Amino acid sequence: MNDEVLDGAWTTLEPGADRRQRIDAQVAAWLDAHDTSLAAEWLALFRIAPLPALGLATVSALAIAAAPPLIWFAQALI
Repeated sequence: MNDEVLDGAWTTLEPGADRRQRIDAQVAAWLDAHDTSLAAEWLALFRIAPLPALGLATVSALAIAAAPPLIWFAQALI
């Protein structure tokens, strides 16, 4: 589903203001119920595939460590 399909369905239904508020509340509740923390996602990844997860963690740490020198270099070029 993309924005165009959603907009078409929304205009077809043409809900009233009170119905729109209920729909928005239901969508927000659904999103909140399916929201997981980043730590929980990383732990699930380690449980499912420990070696690729370790590789991702290593790459993430290297990216964080390399960011300041790269930013300094980019600023020096400007």
